[in-house]
Amino acid sequence: MSVKTLTIDGIDVAVEEGTSILKAAEEAGVKIPKLCHLEGVSDVGACRLCLVEIKGINRLLPACVTEVSEGMEVCTNSPQLQDYRRMTVELLFAEGNHVCAVCVANGNCELQDVAIEVGMDHSRFPYRFPEREVDITHPKFGIDHNRC
Repeated sequence: MSVKTLTIDGIDVAVEEGTSILKAAEEAGVKIPKLCHLEGVSDVGACRLCLVEIKGINRLLPACVTEVSEGMEVCTNSPQLQDYRRMTVELLFAEGNHVCAVCVANGNCELQDVAIEVGMDHSRFPYRFPEREVDITHPKFGIDHNRC
């Protein structure tokens, strides 16, 4: 397999062809926020927190599903990306029942960690507090749709 060279936040990186920008950034020591990237599970780019800017492309691309290409110049932390990520996390909090003070995962929560990482300390959007049922129809486990 051939090697591709690119720059990520001004750092020269060389990785195998087919590597995602997210994986290349991790190898270069560049942290990109993410929620839906899980080891052993296929990436789909759903959370949109790993969006990056690529020179010459007029839209933001998810780093987890975008493969590197030769000469690519990637920016992972511009003011635009910071604002976009903060807004995305605000929307995630506003759409669900995220009352961290009474959650059993408070202090050990990936969503809270990402909120701190992107500088979100409140949401500009009204909280929806949807009514979601707890499903205990299975004999061995239940799921609380009010939790992350």
